[in-house]
Amino acid sequence: MTKTISFRRPEIFVHDAKRLKNFWEKIIEKNTQQQQGEDSRLSRSALKKLRREWTQRLEGRIKMLQKSCGEQEGQMSLLSIETFQPIDKTAA
Repeated sequence: MTKTISFRRPEIFVHDAKRLKNFWEKIIEKNTQQQQGEDSRLSRSALKKLRREWTQRLEGRIKMLQKSCGEQEGQMSLLSIETFQPIDKTAA
């Protein structure tokens, strides 16, 4: 619109502003409802439960592997000490 039209007929400008405001309010309301629906769907989803279960399984597996590796390293250190000790073959 040009300034002359808006000054000659200010009710058109106001009417357009109201329509524009209503349009954006509807868009925002629709977007808000969609977001709330998505949040609700995600809260009912089993995905969080599955992730928590898998995390617990992985943590258990890691602990088991670390414990297993720690025991093997302990055995290896004992073996390495026994294996690499020089045997004194000189007669005393």
